[in-house]
Amino acid sequence: MNKIAMSSLVLCSLVGLHSATAEQSADGLTMWFAKPAESYGLKSPLQSWKVENPKRTNKRNPDQAWEKYGLPLGNGFIGAMIYGGTSYERVQLNEHSLWSGGPGSEGFTHDLNKHDAHKHLAEIRALLLKGDKKSKQAAQMLSTEHLRGLGSDDRDTADRNFGRYETLGELIIETGHPTDENIRNYRRELDLSTGLHTVSYEYAGTSYTRQSFCSYPDRVLVLNFSASQPVQQSLRLKFFTPHKITPTVAEGVFIASGKVANNGLQIDARIGVVHQGGTVSVSSKGILIKDADNVTFMLVAGTNYVQNYPGYRGSHPAKTNAKTLAVAMLDGFERLRERHVADYQRLHGRVSIDLGSTPDAVRRLPLDQRVKLNKKTADHDLEELYFQFGRYLLIASSRPGSLPANLQGIWCNEIVPAWNSDYHHNINLQMNYWPSGPCNLLECQEPLIIYTDSLRKPGAVTARAYSDARGWTANLSGNVWGYTVPHPGKNRPRFWAYFPLAGAWLSTHAFEQYAFGMNIDYLRNRGWPILSETADFLVDYLHELPTGELSSIPSWSPEHGPISLGTTSDIAMAREALKDAVLAAEAIGETGPRVNAWKSTMANLVPYQVGRHGQLQEWYEDIDNPKDRHRHLSHLFGLHPGSQISTVHTPELAKAAKTTLTQRGDGATGWSMGWKINFWARIHDGDHAYLLLRNLLKNGTNPNLLDVHPPFQIDGNFGGCAGIAEMLLQSQYRNDGGEIDLLPALPKDWPSGSVHGLRARGGFIVDINWNENKPARVRIRATKAGKLTVRFRGSEKTRQMNAGEVYRLTRQRVSAETE
Repeated sequence: MNKIAMSSLVLCSLVGLHSATAEQSADGLTMWFAKPAESYGLKSPLQSWKVENPKRTNKRNPDQAWEKYGLPLGNGFIGAMIYGGTSYERVQLNEHSLWSGGPGSEGFTHDLNKHDAHKHLAEIRALLLKGDKKSKQAAQMLSTEHLRGLGSDDRDTADRNFGRYETLGELIIETGHPTDENIRNYRRELDLSTGLHTVSYEYAGTSYTRQSFCSYPDRVLVLNFSASQPVQQSLRLKFFTPHKITPTVAEGVFIASGKVANNGLQIDARIGVVHQGGTVSVSSKGILIKDADNVTFMLVAGTNYVQNYPGYRGSHPAKTNAKTLAVAMLDGFERLRERHVADYQRLHGRVSIDLGSTPDAVRRLPLDQRVKLNKKTADHDLEELYFQFGRYLLIASSRPGSLPANLQGIWCNEIVPAWNSDYHHNINLQMNYWPSGPCNLLECQEPLIIYTDSLRKPGAVTARAYSDARGWTANLSGNVWGYTVPHPGKNRPRFWAYFPLAGAWLSTHAFEQYAFGMNIDYLRNRGWPILSETADFLVDYLHELPTGELSSIPSWSPEHGPISLGTTSDIAMAREALKDAVLAAEAIGETGPRVNAWKSTMANLVPYQVGRHGQLQEWYEDIDNPKDRHRHLSHLFGLHPGSQISTVHTPELAKAAKTTLTQRGDGATGWSMGWKINFWARIHDGDHAYLLLRNLLKNGTNPNLLDVHPPFQIDGNFGGCAGIAEMLLQSQYRNDGGEIDLLPALPKDWPSGSVHGLRARGGFIVDINWNENKPARVRIRATKAGKLTVRFRGSEKTRQMNAGEVYRLTRQRVSAETE
């Protein structure tokens, strides 16, 4: 090693030594229950789609056992919720592309744009600029008439073409064992260190074990049944589905092949059996096993969906599925498990965290009891588990080649899920990917980047129709069919539909992927088209006010409030997207009039405004109500996830943002509390961020740690996970490197601890041990050459880092070494 002494650079605040190890024990990464999911006295239908509410909104999940007590498996392509019963195992199934709507659905049209919409902008803007109440009402009426998509005014009718993410169905595997009586030492668990789900119990002198996992490298769901004694596995597997599927058998494989009735999307699922001893009989009714020693079921599933506008159809999945299953069956359970664990640990094992101790008596309790106790007394190990569960969920629901995680990740037990389990572009989809950079899971964000890229073609049509603009855009909601228009409905408020800055927000993730990973080839080939065409759209879309400032007019704060001359959220997202495009241009060496236009547009945007209550204004007009408790805080985008407001660089704006947060209060739905954790972390108020984390765990989290909006909505899990990382490490990208804030929002409740493996913008990987609320040992590794600025409570040091160089900070010394 080439060591360079740098003792003169010790940060004055780095004092004390921390003796605890950063490694987290396997026990600390286990979620376990002492009862099956259906044993909590809750109504739990076997087939949710038969009893669910047919309406898309204001509904609860029909299966509370699924929502509150099931444990999820996934590989980005297949999702499974495991119940862990004894008389039968129940497995609810999903396939990532199984959507209704789109091409093939009755009355579907690719083009739902209202092509004359842009012709009405001048009149709407002129009315708004008059400023009187009557003119604003007229502008609102014109906007509702023209700034909408085509289609039925009835949302449930429109959704038949828009589509819904739907369950594939369920497996029931009967064991012949009783439900409760004579069952001893029952336990079901999900080990977050391996991605393995295990059910174990004793019955009639025999120990039974089931181990399940969803393998990404082999694209298969594996369910293994074993026992301590031979000839104990007599099982009957049944498959249930809401779709038009005809079961068949070929070469000993159970095949469920058919289609989605709504759109003709081809579905193919196959189940093979590998067994030791006994006999196996496969028929169209299912699979029957008698007197076997060990049984492994392997399931593959797919559709003929292809993410390619405008057709979205490829070849039938049968041939690929048959080959995938045959290879898996040949390899067998042990080799599949070995490859799964190695692949999974390569991602999940990158980050470890220690936030303090929990009494052993509490640690030994089942998860549902710990979640209940945590409502009164903080369980720091449970907080660590929640953080790592968020990372697990992202790995399980979003992998390269898959579609991005939707409102429920990849898990859905209905055919009419709440809000269609779609892609909400006004916070929810983006929040799903907040952990990807800081929590060292950049590969898992690739599906979001590919999805965003896939919107460029349909989004270009929408940009022309509504703004007469170049580039591309999207609006509030999206699906897998390239939907970029505002929702239809003459009586539907525009803040529920019209959101042309959605594309700009999505594009910021294309730059974040580069800012954390520093892959210049990715930026040039994949990120640049997204970013540059977004910037082109903004140049054409933004309108010049009489003051000479550029604004988004007309605009609405997402899901909240009246028509405006320019909502702060729109301007903040435009500023962030333009800044990212300019930085990307610098990184790849792009110059010229196009880039100059982006810079000029960014320089002339409406500035942030502090209102009469000391708040950061949500609208161009100073009309905020300090008693407003609305869940959306989109006007604070520049604070988080944006980079425009900070306690270091813009203290006055940070103060106004804090006033807004205080006025909005600490209560909210699950995802909103997740966002507030990140806001307070960026304000560098760790105790308040921790208060929101406590609120999220107490009031927005089910016993199985899934977020509850209500109903279940996964973005709160991802927002909470990212918020914990943000409390411990913050970073910003610079064109010559990056800035890092160590422990910027560390609460007093975490006086000692550690986190290893977090990523920082600029291409740095960071390990921190702390004691007495101060850093004790810090290790920063540069994956790319660049200038690094490190801060802690006002103390700041900057140095040039080489690729592979490690920067170490302790009480005694600071050193840099090349690995």
